[in-house]
Amino acid sequence: MKKVALFVFNHANADLRTHRQAHLLAENGFEVRVYCFLEPGLPQREERAGYLICREDQRSHLTRFFDDQVMRKLRRPRPRLQEVGPMPSMPIDRAPVRPCPPPPPRDLPQEFLPGEEEYLAYVARINEVWAREASAWKPDLCHAQDLDALQAAYDTAEFCGARLVLDQHELWTDQPFIGSQATVRYWDALEARLVPHCQVIMTVSRPFAEVLQQRLGREVMVLHNCQEYQPLPARRSREGRPIALYQGVFGIDRGLEQLVASAQYQKEIVIALRGFGSAQAGLEHLAQGLDNVLILDRCPPSEMIARAAEADLGVIPFLPTCLNHYLNTPNKLFEYMLAGLPVAAADLPDLRRFVEGEQIGVLFDPFSPRDIARALLELWHDPEREAKGARAHEACKRRWNWESESRQMLDCYKALAGV
Repeated sequence: MKKVALFVFNHANADLRTHRQAHLLAENGFEVRVYCFLEPGLPQREERAGYLICREDQRSHLTRFFDDQVMRKLRRPRPRLQEVGPMPSMPIDRAPVRPCPPPPPRDLPQEFLPGEEEYLAYVARINEVWAREASAWKPDLCHAQDLDALQAAYDTAEFCGARLVLDQHELWTDQPFIGSQATVRYWDALEARLVPHCQVIMTVSRPFAEVLQQRLGREVMVLHNCQEYQPLPARRSREGRPIALYQGVFGIDRGLEQLVASAQYQKEIVIALRGFGSAQAGLEHLAQGLDNVLILDRCPPSEMIARAAEADLGVIPFLPTCLNHYLNTPNKLFEYMLAGLPVAAADLPDLRRFVEGEQIGVLFDPFSPRDIARALLELWHDPEREAKGARAHEACKRRWNWESESRQMLDCYKALAGV
């Protein structure tokens, strides 16, 4: 039985792409281990859906026990404002611009920002730990989920003579959290050093693949983050105003502040934000006094489709502040479609391809709260609204499902493994 080691820079508890890939390989005869973070409250070893999750960190067992069992109980919680910083102000409106133009080049400072070098040192240390643990297992194939796990996959592959796969989820240095040219140079150098050793490179969307192929001079496989197909969830009968749902991370430049601000320009539709993340306190602050904005707790990944189906519209308001967001194909697009929701989305290239190509919704300028409100009302009152939702679900049944999308990955892995 061929062994596959997957490396992912999180704790693997809610990473659906990693889970789907690991489960796919495990149910098709591969022995699979996922190397990821060890965090308090999570088991270091966990059997899940035919594969093994191996959680590690950079500390010794004694230091880990002292930190997690002793010091964690003694630490005082910090005041909330110190955690989240200053509260945001309500975004101002602008005349709509559609489609959204590409973002200008980012003007980043040359030198590292405070904390960046320490973060990169941590990335290197945890990759070293993963590589040491995985090398002892001697996998036949090593799979890195993004650049921040590629060093571990490369080192393990070199030690074991294994095949190397890179799954690039992001246009790495074009993400909003990259804050300096020094950090860009670090990741560009790592990419230039390690990517030539990869037998296969894959990514999450066609636009990302086109950019990566041009940058790397390599063929890049597209493996969309589709959901496993399931029948259309039953809709609950309810009273009250319709609900437009954003479901996902409350993060940087996702247009959530503009989405909340759009509630000022219409009162007919309730905007519900379900998720978690660093922007939550700021969103709660902005939503004060708005009776048509709800901030909801996250739900388990297994319930995301059923819970999405409780809404009436799905919203994707990403801001094109960087190339990674401009060319993004968010996971929530496929979640909304599978839930049978018509979609109101930022007018970005790949979102336009799906929304207009499948005839499932409307587009808006995500920088304009008034235009977001216009799109929500237009979609809610569209005589074709229910038909758009039905088409969205039917498109998932016909093409945009994991069962269909994953075949090429499985074929690729069988070829790499010679089985």
